[in-house]
Amino acid sequence: MKAPAGTVPLEAAHAEFAQGGVSVIVATRDAGLVADAIRACGCRVSRDRRRVTVLVDRVRAETLVANVAANGQIAVVFSQPSTHRTIQLKGTDAAVVRPKPSDRALAASHREEWIDELGRIGYSREFAAAFWGRLPETLVAVAFTPSAAFQQTPGPAAGQPLRG
Repeated sequence: MKAPAGTVPLEAAHAEFAQGGVSVIVATRDAGLVADAIRACGCRVSRDRRRVTVLVDRVRAETLVANVAANGQIAVVFSQPSTHRTIQLKGTDAAVVRPKPSDRALAASHREEWIDELGRIGYSREFAAAFWGRLPETLVAVAFTPSAAFQQTPGPAAGQPLRG
């Protein structure tokens, strides 16, 4: 899907951050404004940095898929446990797309990077691996164009729009 006219790409540093070993939480909502949030298994950003795709476990994504199909609205939070650095991206054109053949490897890489990240703050590899869970048997890919982006790191700038 082509990005809507006038969208601004993510800064390279934000794209790199979102694709690293960070916690990725995906939230959607239904027509009654009831939220659903699940942990993603990784993220990829398009080469032009205008589209973001999050990977989620198909078993856990039933409500997410229904919400995306109904309204296309999504919010994704990326947070680095060791620093609390956090950004949030929102979109209104989210759609379930076919996962790429390389997405399973991307999810496995994300899991390893996330386990290493938790190790930096003192958690054992075993704990971090159990917390993240097993790699899902099947993945769902949800792509969207960020229509809003916010700094969410705790502190005076939290809630401010990201520059770029």
